[in-house]
Amino acid sequence: MKKSLLSLLVMAGFMSGCVQNQPKPTISLGTGIGIPQASNSAYGPKPHRYQQAIKNYFSTKLTRGEQGMYKFGEPKRAYKQKGFAYGGELAWKGWLVETSVATPTRTGRYLTPRPYMVLFKGEQIVEHILGNSHKLLTKVDK
Repeated sequence: MKKSLLSLLVMAGFMSGCVQNQPKPTISLGTGIGIPQASNSAYGPKPHRYQQAIKNYFSTKLTRGEQGMYKFGEPKRAYKQKGFAYGGELAWKGWLVETSVATPTRTGRYLTPRPYMVLFKGEQIVEHILGNSHKLLTKVDK
């Protein structure tokens, strides 16, 4: 009985000596899961001439866009993900400008302003989205 107990203890000692030291996880205050770090270099340079770029862009996209009345928000950092069916990975990261455009009718009467989100990568417009929100778009700066 003593020999089996002694052999069991010796065997347990050998096995525990072979196990590597597991590093302890560190807990830190950082970003949440799935949220990229917010640094200006990751989002590219902030667009400076965004108002003129948006007016030029919508003059070709909207009927009578060159005559429209525009209201602009400040550029904010944002990112857009692909849908889960496409892997859910990051599709775009850059600057977002919220704007509203009221275009005139043929008779000159201005229509109700429509909200748009214009996505920038540097000084270049990537795309525009009609509305104030999008399920796959996340604003880093609130």
